[in-house]
Amino acid sequence: MTTSSVLIVGAGATGLPVGYHLGLGGADITFLVRPGRKGALGSTQQLYCYDDTELKTFGKYRVADDVTELAGTGFEFVIITLDGHTSRTQEGTELLRSLGKVVRASCDAHVVMCGFGLGVREHHLQALGIEEDRLSHGFLGMLSHQAAADLPVHPPTNPATLAQASVCYRHPANRIGFRIETGNAAAAERFTSLYERSGHSQCAQIPRAVDDVFLNAAAPVYAAGELAGWPDFATLTRDEELWNLACSAQSEIMTLPRHGETGQQMAKAMGPRETAQTHQNIEQDMLPLDYQAFNRFHHGGKVRAQDVESLHDCLAEGRRTGHAMSALEELLARLEAAPDDQAR
Repeated sequence: MTTSSVLIVGAGATGLPVGYHLGLGGADITFLVRPGRKGALGSTQQLYCYDDTELKTFGKYRVADDVTELAGTGFEFVIITLDGHTSRTQEGTELLRSLGKVVRASCDAHVVMCGFGLGVREHHLQALGIEEDRLSHGFLGMLSHQAAADLPVHPPTNPATLAQASVCYRHPANRIGFRIETGNAAAAERFTSLYERSGHSQCAQIPRAVDDVFLNAAAPVYAAGELAGWPDFATLTRDEELWNLACSAQSEIMTLPRHGETGQQMAKAMGPRETAQTHQNIEQDMLPLDYQAFNRFHHGGKVRAQDVESLHDCLAEGRRTGHAMSALEELLARLEAAPDDQAR
């Protein structure tokens, strides 16, 4: 078994658990962090695992805080954990351009981007300056958050143990910790094999056409959660008018012309009842991690700009193509009219 070298851009709630599980499988991990943050990683990190209520020690990695430190290093995979909004800021774009030099110098390097949103894939390709088959989209199948998020603590989680961690994560029952799309099937297979060497977490593969729809259509449900004040899903879905509005907006995004027949089929399969059941199942599956408290922290705060930007971009795409987007337009209007402190 050969040793694989992986660069992870960002050492937060996505980068640390992905790096930990890849490292368990024998991969050499390098983190690229913001200038000045190298010392914050120290020699080891503690990760709290809700699955077995134990701390996991992660200490075998290298840290760089400047792209120039990576010169001459060959990587098999480069995982970019920037969210869709951050990747398109001036700072994010400049970082991607600098990374592009590293990727292009390593002829075998394959990039896995983790951001969501309409046009995010195209932005990465342009900023990195790489061919389309060298870029895949991937994202966590587990839920992961910084311990400082101060989420409600439910038994059997021990608050004192949790407080020792920098990041906390929870796998679903199927143990899928990461998902990667199969636009480049060979790269997806290599990544899956590498990730699953840990023996503790699985990697699922998704057809690119399906992933492209999900990349753009996930945000309306979180917008509804914010408007309702992030109640549990049984309560949220009892507000039939709001829930149906969010699911209609979801359907409008799924059926954008760019999503073709795949989007049409997904919209038929994910109506209000099916979407509610999906999230209620996740809510139960993720206990003792509080799913809606997590969504409030993550989608209501941490990546809110990404979600709202995605909704606006989808609305603009619908108008440009003559596709009806009345539900999305109404949902966005309500979201932007809501008091700033309603859910955040």
